[in-house]
Amino acid sequence: MNIKLWLRGLSAFVLTIVLSVTLFSLPANAFVASSPRIALTHLLETNECNSCNLSGVDLSNKDLYGSALIGATLTGANLSGTLLNEAKLDDANLTGANLSGASLLGIRLNKAILTNANLTNSQLTNAEMVLVNLSGANLTGANLEYAIAKQADLSNAIAKEANFTNAFLSTSNLSSADFSDAVLRNVRLSGATLTNTNFTDADLFRARMPDDTVYNGTIPAKFGAIQ
Repeated sequence: MNIKLWLRGLSAFVLTIVLSVTLFSLPANAFVASSPRIALTHLLETNECNSCNLSGVDLSNKDLYGSALIGATLTGANLSGTLLNEAKLDDANLTGANLSGASLLGIRLNKAILTNANLTNSQLTNAEMVLVNLSGANLTGANLEYAIAKQADLSNAIAKEANFTNAFLSTSNLSSADFSDAVLRNVRLSGATLTNTNFTDADLFRARMPDDTVYNGTIPAKFGAIQ
């Protein structure tokens, strides 16, 4: 027997086995797109595109209720006015995305990146955003009632006139963020960092301060916040 031909045949057989194992080990709903355009088509047809590259796509005013976009890349995407209630975007990257006026009720954004994202006038009531990165994001006029944003990064965020009533911001970084004229009634700030945080004319009625005391009309100087 020709040893070279035998080795070639063995190599082809091994490669076939490896490819078969790889393909069958993928989840039944796994989808791999070669471009954001193809990923967009798949999302609109199935309402699911986990780990897809959707950077820069236009999804404005679309109905994506309950969609699954876990680990997806949506950097610079246009999601203004989009319906994303109950959607799952854990670990998604939405850096610089436009979510102004979007409906995000009950959305999951755990560990998601929304650095410098536009969330003006968005609806985030009951949103789940543990460990979310909102540094530099614009939350002006947004509604985050009952939102859970523990251990979140809101440093340098703009949250003017936003509503954080009953929200959980425990152990979050709010340094240099602007909460002027915002409503933070009953908000939980236990363990939060408030260095240079602007609370000018903000409503902090019964807010829980970083040292677990209840707000009594003044913010102690030790927190370094601006009031």
